[in-house]
Amino acid sequence: MSTVWVVAVALSWVVVALLVAVVLSLLRQTAELRLRLDELDGGELFEAPEWDAAQGDPVPTTTVPLLPGSVPADGGALLELGGPQDRGTLLVFHSPGCAGCVGVEEALEGLQREGPPVRLVSVLALRPDGAADHLRRRPLRDVPSLSVDVLPRELRRPTTPSMLGISPDGVVAAIGRPDGPASIRELAVLTANARDDG
Repeated sequence: MSTVWVVAVALSWVVVALLVAVVLSLLRQTAELRLRLDELDGGELFEAPEWDAAQGDPVPTTTVPLLPGSVPADGGALLELGGPQDRGTLLVFHSPGCAGCVGVEEALEGLQREGPPVRLVSVLALRPDGAADHLRRRPLRDVPSLSVDVLPRELRRPTTPSMLGISPDGVVAAIGRPDGPASIRELAVLTANARDDG
C-alpha cells in the first residue's frame, strides 16, 4: 500500500511541475503581448485603437513591402494601397498563435486558386522578423504576405482574425471576420463591387 502512495505523491508533483510550466509560459506570452500592445500604442497604456477603420473611410495612399519569400503582388515586392486601383484588395489579418485563425491560410490558398475578384493579401499579426520566420516555415502559395507592422495605423485591425476590404476606388468597402472560405469569398465580392459614391 505504501508503494501506491509513493507513486501517487510522485505523480502529483509531476502534475504540479507541469502546471507551473504552463503558467510560466502563459505569463511570458502575456508579457510579450503587453509589450506589443504598448508598441502599437506608442508606448502608452493600450486602451483602444486611435483610428479604427469604418466602412466608407478613405484609405491612405501608401506602398508597403511584402515579406521576404512572399509571392509578388502584381509582379513586385511592394504592395500599393489606397487611391484608384485596377481592382480591390482584401487584407486578411491572422496570426499563427490565434485559435480563431486556424484554417485561414488554407482558405486563402484555396480562394486564390479560384481566381478571386480582388487581390487577396495575408497580413500576419507578427513583427516583420517573426512573420518572415512563419512564412519560411509555412509558405503561402500564390498569396502575397506582409507584416501588420508595415501597414499604416489606419489599416491595422485591433483583433485577429479579421478582414478589411479596400475598394478599387480606395475606400474601406467591407470589414468582417474570416469564418471559412465562404465568408472570405463573400467579402471579396463585396469589396470588388464597391464603388465610392462620394
